[in-house]
Amino acid sequence: MKSSAMRDSLRSFIIFGLVGIVNTGVDIGVFALLTWWQLPWLAAQVIAYGCGVMNSFLMNRKWTFRQQGAFTKGLLRFILLNLLTLGVTSACMMFLHEQLGVLLWVSKGAATVLGVVLNFIGSRWWVFRAEPRSLEEVMVREQTGGEI
Repeated sequence: MKSSAMRDSLRSFIIFGLVGIVNTGVDIGVFALLTWWQLPWLAAQVIAYGCGVMNSFLMNRKWTFRQQGAFTKGLLRFILLNLLTLGVTSACMMFLHEQLGVLLWVSKGAATVLGVVLNFIGSRWWVFRAEPRSLEEVMVREQTGGEI
């Protein structure tokens, strides 16, 4: 059972990474466009990140975690997770760029890597977590440490 769970986690992480590449492209593309239009970098970060978030939720829900049902609950959790991640990544960028003088794009890259890690952990174990469907499944989960 553990090897099956490991395989499933690895598959999820790989697909999450591929979806993340698309999301990062959306995020960076919107960020570049908005900063090119002279929007302050923090406002550009919030808008660009929001565009990536919506794409991420839809793609991860369908392909990475194959979740059905509970759309609103999942979306609300995903938004909360990403608000937290946005705060952490913005603080990271602010610290690196404003306090340490690291180039803006290097700061953006470091914040993006941190955001990927936080989002996968939160998505896998909170947002898209499979809910037990029966009492029997709950008992099996408890006996196997959460694996079925």
